[in-house]
Amino acid sequence: MTGMNKGVVLGVWVATLVAVFVAGRVTAPPESAPAPDDFGAAIRAALAEKDGLDRAERTASVLQQLDPENVLEAAAVYDRMIHILDDHDIRPFAIAWARFDPAAALAHSISWPFVEKQKMGASAAIEGWAMSDPIGALEAYKETRARLPGLSEDMFVGMLAGWLYSGEGGLDEYLAGLSKQQRDTAITRVVARLMRAGGIDATISWANSIIQNDAYEKRFKRLAFRRGIRMVGRWDPERAAAWAMEYTDQGFASDAPRIVAGLWGRRDGQAAMQWVRDHPDEESHELAVREAFRTWLGSDREGAVEWLEAETLIAFHDPAILFYAKDLSDRVPEEAIGWCERIHDSDEQLRCLKLAAAKWYQRDAVAAETWLQQSPLDEEARRDARMPPEKIREKKRKARPGQPPTL
Repeated sequence: MTGMNKGVVLGVWVATLVAVFVAGRVTAPPESAPAPDDFGAAIRAALAEKDGLDRAERTASVLQQLDPENVLEAAAVYDRMIHILDDHDIRPFAIAWARFDPAAALAHSISWPFVEKQKMGASAAIEGWAMSDPIGALEAYKETRARLPGLSEDMFVGMLAGWLYSGEGGLDEYLAGLSKQQRDTAITRVVARLMRAGGIDATISWANSIIQNDAYEKRFKRLAFRRGIRMVGRWDPERAAAWAMEYTDQGFASDAPRIVAGLWGRRDGQAAMQWVRDHPDEESHELAVREAFRTWLGSDREGAVEWLEAETLIAFHDPAILFYAKDLSDRVPEEAIGWCERIHDSDEQLRCLKLAAAKWYQRDAVAAETWLQQSPLDEEARRDARMPPEKIREKKRKARPGQPPTL
């Protein structure tokens, strides 16, 4: 991880942690911790709070004072109550323990009799371990994974989070060496934690450190960029659009226009469409237009339709028209036909008409047949439109040898 990334993430994390500690100290008991034999009573009372927010606040205040002398007393309480505790109860205890003895916290967590509780505790313990000693946590994760593979996924996520928050180097190199499946999961989790802890700047900075490093392969760069720009786009699509424009000529960023357009379309479809129209890579327009219109239609149907109806339609609009026609075909296929006829690409227009005609025939065979007789469809396409849905599926299956039948 670069120095800039390390500073951004660590700085935000430390500030957040200090704020949490201060808030906890305001309502905490006196600075001297209860005696070991009283500590169990204190944590038991905290866990008994009825209000979830009060319970979290009181438990955090007590756990601030967890130490080697009282930890076994606390552990005994958690052991007795483990079957009725949830993630919000278990994680703070495991992380507090991991601050001074992460190996013991992990070992105790995986001794609980319920697998789901083991996952909660082990994930938190390994996260706390990695915050102070990521390499030690990595070795502990590998050893535990070999013995208890059922805990692997949860521990993997916790270990990554702790390593990221530690600010220690080596995480990027570790990610680059993972298998494809593990790397997909890992980068998704890392980007989410970056956004949570450091916001947009930290996310962009981290992804840029990957994609600008010639030592990393294109697949790794593509994945880091795609996950990063998707996360940024959910928060600020305009910022994501500006970031995407920095890499318009890079292969790893080829899917960026589609991703940004879809996320932006959900918030401001007209702005998203204008951005796509202005984008210099015309080859990306088709997928980006479709994605922007799809999300726009889902979030503001009236606005999306009004825009399409008001536009002077050109080939640029074909993907939006095709999507809208397909959307209409299930409910008002006769209207879908009219939109299909406005598609400029002849192959796409024909495909659209065939789909709408088949839907129309299923709803109103007489009206559909009247249209079919004077339609631009050839006789084979007309026969297909008259087929029952199951026959159409069977015909498609036969056209794709080796594919399993549609159930």
